[in-house]
Amino acid sequence: DEGLLSRAKKRQRKLEEGIDEITRQLDDIEEEQANSNLFQKAIKFRESVTLVEKRGKLKLQLQDLEQTYPLESGRVIKGPNNIIFAKEGVIAVKRLRGAMGTREQYHWIGTFTYNEFFEDE
Repeated sequence: DEGLLSRAKKRQRKLEEGIDEITRQLDDIEEEQANSNLFQKAIKFRESVTLVEKRGKLKLQLQDLEQTYPLESGRVIKGPNNIIFAKEGVIAVKRLRGAMGTREQYHWIGTFTYNEFFEDE
């Protein structure tokens, strides 16, 4: 669905903007610490640790988003009925394990690549 992809791209832009903003804030804190006393440095250090943790969480969210959705236009191909497919991917088999099949296990058995679709008219 193109709407879903556009929402994912919008989310990607917001995450990237958030990461850039935090990086700018960390640079500002670093500049301010050059002319600070020990007490002010301690306060700024705590603030910078909080920002680094927040940036790490945003980077993880961005990685998850990029792994879930093919956000670059070169990684998708339009199929029949305007369905969008990833050009490349992994083929996996899901097996239920454990007591009474309560645990899911995925086994990667290969990869696939779509070059183009042929539609019967």
